[in-house]
Amino acid sequence: MKKTIAALAAAFILATTGVTFAQDAHGNNPAMSPKHRLERQHHRIKQGVKNGSITPQEHHQLAKEGRHINHQRKRDLKKDDGHLTNGQRQQLEGEEDQRSNQIYQDKH
Repeated sequence: MKKTIAALAAAFILATTGVTFAQDAHGNNPAMSPKHRLERQHHRIKQGVKNGSITPQEHHQLAKEGRHINHQRKRDLKKDDGHLTNGQRQQLEGEEDQRSNQIYQDKH
């Protein structure tokens, strides 16, 4: 009985880990794309505004930065037939890292 439970637990862990690291046909994880990351950051900002940890001024600045990153992402996608180069992706990720840190600082 213990072996069966252990085997089921191991199978469950492996199955859920596979979903986390799922990739599309191009080897990218869609859940970690710049677009999805901006959406998650937007949700974090909304939570901060709702609970009062992010002021209206901070919200305005974070929204402005998000629009800038999104416009840059769209321009980069237009340049390369709907694909981001590694350099473009790294630049966007760096800007998103800075914005994410700013969200954290504003909420705390």
